[in-house]
Amino acid sequence: MTVRYTYSGIAAAIALGGFFLSPASAQSSSSGTIGVSLVVQNACVVNGANSVQSNVGSIGNIAFADQPGIFGDVDGELVGSLGALQVLCSPGVLPELTIGSGDNAASGTRYMASAGNSLPYRLYTDAQRANEIGIGQRLSLGTATTDPIIVPIFARVNSGGNVVAAGTYTDTVLVTLSW
Repeated sequence: MTVRYTYSGIAAAIALGGFFLSPASAQSSSSGTIGVSLVVQNACVVNGANSVQSNVGSIGNIAFADQPGIFGDVDGELVGSLGALQVLCSPGVLPELTIGSGDNAASGTRYMASAGNSLPYRLYTDAQRANEIGIGQRLSLGTATTDPIIVPIFARVNSGGNVVAAGTYTDTVLVTLSW
């Protein structure tokens, strides 16, 4: 078998081949990269907050049960929006709580006040009320992980054998979280 090529057949093949190799299918390209970064700083939040706040407002209350004018030891516990105080910090951070004096403190003792009358009370780190939290005391919360740190705060009040004037006794204690 003999194959013959004619000039017009070769020209037609070249013309069709050029059609399929048009400039649209033979584009050039160039590529590059986009840098993406974020600097995350250590942070702590209180009671499930989703952002760091310089003033978180009330973190909870210690409400003692109502009492008659003279009473013995009455115990209370800090109750916040999630129960006990919860602190969540960046892993590896060493958070500390500083427990202030309260609005009515005198001579190294915290007092609740009502219409010019006062009643001493104490704060503790344990339910047995053996470890008192002194005025201005810093509480180390250990090394933060990805789990919230539960910080129970307990309280005790006693009329000290005295008859106390009726009224609603209150105090406000500043708690500062640092890390």
